Amino acid sequence: MKRKLLLISVLFFLSLSIFILPACEAKAEGSIKDITKPYIAQYECVEAKLGDKDLLEEYDYIRIILVNNEKMQLVFKQKGEEKQIIDGSYALDLSTRELEGEIGILGYRFREKATVKKGEFTISKTIFTKQLYMKFKVI
Repeated sequence: MKRKLLLISVLFFLSLSIFILPACEAKAEGSIKDITKPYIAQYECVEAKLGDKDLLEEYDYIRIILVNNEKMQLVFKQKGEEKQIIDGSYALDLSTRELEGEIGILGYRFREKATVKKGEFTISKTIFTKQLYMKFKVI
């Protein structure tokens, strides 16, 4: 039960990071994506720790995908398991770069806010008695 709750918590905070991602800055190259919605992209978890434990040792990948203006997906694959996709939603305030995301995991709804800079964001939260730290970068 603790393992499922931990996984749910990790997924929730991953989805939170998706909300933060849309605040990344557009480059001045002038492409359509840069001019329109540069934050709609895929973000890879490059660092994930729960206490002293490296969570990325247990996963092939953990990604957050901003699908469109309001839909996001948390996509992850535990080693030896099938890929899983969890749908969620997000809203972004471009003036403050604050993302607010919501995702449902195992019957629970989670909502969180965060801020993104230059295509990167981190999530830091205490779960039970351990600190969860996750860093995401746009790919």
